[in-house]
Amino acid sequence: MIHVMASSVIPSSVSSVWGLIRDFGALGSWLPGVKTCVIEGDDPGDRVGAIRRVEMGDVGVIREQLLALSDVDHAVTFSIIEAALPIRNYRSTITLLPVTDGDRTFIRWRGQFEAAAEHAASMEARMPIHIYQPAFDMLAEILALMETQS
Repeated sequence: MIHVMASSVIPSSVSSVWGLIRDFGALGSWLPGVKTCVIEGDDPGDRVGAIRRVEMGDVGVIREQLLALSDVDHAVTFSIIEAALPIRNYRSTITLLPVTDGDRTFIRWRGQFEAAAEHAASMEARMPIHIYQPAFDMLAEILALMETQS
């Protein structure tokens, strides 16, 4: 099993960041590279078990299932159930914690997956650098824009 992780501090409150990532179907609003993101069926975006269909520009369609969502812990856990990526058994959790010396949020995205030997190193490098960190940067940009407009 390969474990990956990225973290950052976003200069906005936990409630503001959580407001963006809580809806499982809203991934396209804060993850660069997403062409479309929809919840399949009639499930709302915060129902455990919901499946989202994500179309990414460089990897095609990915289907992910919401495994856990906690408004108390500000955490969301999901798995990839179908993808053209060379990985298996992907599961990840995004967790938010308040930074107590200011109105900021510590965000951590941890993932784990299996990959064939020839893809392991590239996928291990890709997730934190090309997926997780750009998402953090986009969240910070969106929230900064929202704060200047309010």
